[in-house]
Amino acid sequence: MIRKTVMKILCCVLLVPLTATAQENSNIHEIKETAPEKWCAKFQTREGKMIVVDAPVHIPDVDAVPLICVCKNFNTDELVGDESFLIGKADARKREEIYDPDQFPDIGYTPEDLIDFMQEILSSNGVTDADLVPYRVTALGSMCYVKSGKVFDRKYSFPASIADTTRPWKHDTTKGYKMFTTQSIAGIPVFLSGTVASKINSMQTHSFIAYIDWEHYSLYINTVTIEQVLSPDVQLLSFDNLTGILTERIVDGKLQEILEINLGYLCMSRNAAEQNDELSWQLIPVWQIRGYDTYLDPVHVLSMLSEEDRIKYDPDMIYSIYINAVTGELIPTVPSV
Repeated sequence: MIRKTVMKILCCVLLVPLTATAQENSNIHEIKETAPEKWCAKFQTREGKMIVVDAPVHIPDVDAVPLICVCKNFNTDELVGDESFLIGKADARKREEIYDPDQFPDIGYTPEDLIDFMQEILSSNGVTDADLVPYRVTALGSMCYVKSGKVFDRKYSFPASIADTTRPWKHDTTKGYKMFTTQSIAGIPVFLSGTVASKINSMQTHSFIAYIDWEHYSLYINTVTIEQVLSPDVQLLSFDNLTGILTERIVDGKLQEILEINLGYLCMSRNAAEQNDELSWQLIPVWQIRGYDTYLDPVHVLSMLSEEDRIKYDPDMIYSIYINAVTGELIPTVPSV
């Protein structure tokens, strides 16, 4: 009876199509042996546009990819000091936000130091099994007065107040970081999505810190823990099979830019497996394709960044599509409009 229930969950969660058995499957060792460090290719779309792919491929150094059920473990939030000193106050003062790691100023500590700080908070609360990892990092420059500027969506621009880096606020020289983190579970990162559909709960491993110094920081931490291992090691689509799926999207004019290809987990609602427990989720192995796909067109975000930099640095965590690493299906993450 238990075995039947587990198999039913596996089939429902992985959304296995009837043709899945005809697909070429591989274990994680085979994928690590066959996947290149970079996928380099050139394609011509049906419309005649040339697409060049030169994307690094990141695969976790693990011996297995288990299918895992997780449950809420611990969450907390803290605010120390004046919050307006962290990021600014209305239209009077703001900190410069620096997205390019090559341009990060000398701050005196690193994002990894902040991870250690957050792990210490977890440990002081008795949480020792949550492995936090950086996900998106932005450097915070000195506080500045503001000036008139613009923010953009994909079509229009709108007036906005932006940091005037030529006018430091009261000669402020403090700097810091704004960082989103996620968890690594079984040695595999859990991806975050800024546009979350009803069956995905990436917020469950989504933590954040804005930090200037030990007297001025704001954070919240969400963690999950393993509740049950549904399968110790699932078979995945071969890397050739994945590139075949991506090639089809490129030729069809859908997938127009690839920056990275990453293997990891998405945190999926158990409702997808006909379960009603809202406090537990399943980690589904997925390929994250960072870049631009026309599937992301319904997403509209205001930004001071150019569209190229918005995709490259992705501070809002929206420029990714996710391919189910077992079935090859595109996992819906963009709300319909």
